[in-house]
Amino acid sequence: MMSIRRFFPEMFRCFVASLIASVFVLAAPAPWRASADDRGLIGIIFRQLFADPQPNHRGPLVVLRVLEDSPAAKAGIHCSDFVVAVNGTPVPGRDFSEILTKDLQGPVGGTVRLTVLRYDGSQSEITLVRAPYPTHINPSTDPFAYRVPGSWSTDPRYVLPLPWWSKIPYHGFEDVFFSPNFDQTDSPEYHSFLFFLWIEGTHMMSAEQLQSDAVAYFQGIAEERGRNYDFTPDLSKVSATYKEDSAASTLGGAPARAFSGNLTIYDTHGKVIALNSEVLLSTCGTSDHTVLFFAQSLEPRDGEMWKQLDAVRDTFRCSR
Repeated sequence: MMSIRRFFPEMFRCFVASLIASVFVLAAPAPWRASADDRGLIGIIFRQLFADPQPNHRGPLVVLRVLEDSPAAKAGIHCSDFVVAVNGTPVPGRDFSEILTKDLQGPVGGTVRLTVLRYDGSQSEITLVRAPYPTHINPSTDPFAYRVPGSWSTDPRYVLPLPWWSKIPYHGFEDVFFSPNFDQTDSPEYHSFLFFLWIEGTHMMSAEQLQSDAVAYFQGIAEERGRNYDFTPDLSKVSATYKEDSAASTLGGAPARAFSGNLTIYDTHGKVIALNSEVLLSTCGTSDHTVLFFAQSLEPRDGEMWKQLDAVRDTFRCSR
């Protein structure tokens, strides 16, 4: 039986890295992400460990997080468990993206058999049945409401000022969501994401102010990603260009200002990518808050990804 004690130092580093990476989470692979409506989840966030004996250095999978009420949680899988085989095939030597697409992802009702190794040396076979994704619904204590498909991944709510955006004098919070195949470089969904900003006070930004704020935001992201993924970003390559649309717009049932443009940012591989971006800004008819909806994708505006982004936008309501 393979001992996991020799992997423990790497596991610890993995946990530390996951905490740092959560600053902008566009990084840790999540096996419940999928693009089709019939895709199901098992409810585990993994990271693959480095393994010297393997020619490609691909080691076992460590469980970083188990979603509450998911099939994995109900089966008793815990954070820090190791998965050494999936559907009977050993994990070491296999690339995580292959395991993800061939074994972990799949339709609701399908099964995934995991060989789980725990730190005490015990090993067990656990079969999980993929369950439907629960829809993301914002907290009922919020004055506004929105819904996001459960197949999209999310981070815990961030409180402003953000760690990577500390020089911006806004207060409030950010909710961010990532497309099902956000991490897959060969997917049209790659690096498609959206976020809501709920900011205290009235901030009717110009296109120039929006550009300045976006550059500061994504320069901070580039620095975090550079530290986490071992590359040095050239911050001068981070850019934002917006223009205000002349047509009347609404957000959540209230008048809104609409902006469209482009972002040039660093992905987690240290590559500079260009995203199409749209922003809606509204006070929701109040004098004490401003809401901004940001949507970004590599796809052109007439691409399929934008139908999903627009659908989320249209669920937003200024009041419950």
